[in-house]
Amino acid sequence: MSKRFALPAALAALLLGGGCEKHELPVCDITQRACQVDIYYRMLSLRGDGYDPFGGLPPVSVITEDQFRDRLIGESQQGSQNGSSPWNKALDLLHFTSTGSSGDAGAGGSTIDDQVAHTLAFYEPDKKAITIIAHPDQTGATAEEEGMITLAHELVHAIQDRELDLNKEDFKTSDEYYAYDTIIEGDARFYEYMFAREVPGYFNATLSQVLALPQRELDSIYTDFAGTSTPLFLAQLLVYPLGANYEAMEYGAGGNAAVRHGYSKEPHHMVGFLGDGKGHFPTVTPDESCPGVYAESLPMTQGSAVADEFGAHMFYAFLRGWNVDHATAYAAAQAWTGDYILAQSSTDLSTTAVSWRLQFSAAPPGSLAKTLAASGALSATAGPRSLQITATDSPTALSWKPYTNCP
Repeated sequence: MSKRFALPAALAALLLGGGCEKHELPVCDITQRACQVDIYYRMLSLRGDGYDPFGGLPPVSVITEDQFRDRLIGESQQGSQNGSSPWNKALDLLHFTSTGSSGDAGAGGSTIDDQVAHTLAFYEPDKKAITIIAHPDQTGATAEEEGMITLAHELVHAIQDRELDLNKEDFKTSDEYYAYDTIIEGDARFYEYMFAREVPGYFNATLSQVLALPQRELDSIYTDFAGTSTPLFLAQLLVYPLGANYEAMEYGAGGNAAVRHGYSKEPHHMVGFLGDGKGHFPTVTPDESCPGVYAESLPMTQGSAVADEFGAHMFYAFLRGWNVDHATAYAAAQAWTGDYILAQSSTDLSTTAVSWRLQFSAAPPGSLAKTLAASGALSATAGPRSLQITATDSPTALSWKPYTNCP
């Protein structure tokens, strides 16, 4: 919600239309209040809301690029003060990140500059407010239209926050967090598509074409995996179209009411969003996660050892990062029934080990373990319905000990 990933360039090009259909919504500058109001009421209409929950407009403020940059620098510095954890290196060992840190915006000024240049607006649940970044020098052919569509997306979050708790933080696992976020971001992405039809000359399409767009976006991302920066970014990017695809199926079955009802029955695990492209989604009952193995020589104390359940879409992104093709990686992720990932570090964080055990409804392809182990950077062992992955930066071999008896 505070970050919004843009549509892939290839798909964004598909949205640009040259039709002559007449629209009532004028193209406008989102830094102006009249424009904000027009977009807000159009979104209320698209979502079928029968009342105005804000009495005019949610709280909206406009800041400059320099103000946004100062804010990002401050957040980066605060993050650095919070110190490191076993996760930083563990993510790097599994090739989820390229630097060993999943979100270190202070690693280089270019990262912050990219955020400043490409962020048009964001919604903050803790403040219940939308912030727009003014970009006076961005004068591309569709700059105002893209700003309108972005603001429409963030306005959906403001409206959602009257029905859901977008400030929710009591998630037990990353998988649970991503599943919740997928419904929230998918809802906003879907109505972002619907709103794009209202922008003159930007996206002339039938409703059936709009309902098919999330799958087209997914196909574009799957095909252009090399265009994403890291597997972790891929996992974050997929949240939007996976959720939009789920919501598009709901909308096609029962309109706006079905989307709202979907809030109460959304999947609580990411595997439930991995559809077959034809409107069918897995109905997997997850197994109780089994811890697998741990590095006997490294501490298991608080702060030195951390555990999580990453979920199916993170597993998919991981496999793509190790050169597993889309079809094989996606099928394996669809069969996910649980996972347990454990990261351990020495007290001085000089040595890290990570153990990731995954469970499946059917035996994973035999080629997976061979592909993963081929580089020599990690170890992978396949069981009848499981896959045990280990990796470490220890200069000497570690002894891996069974944590418990796993099936």
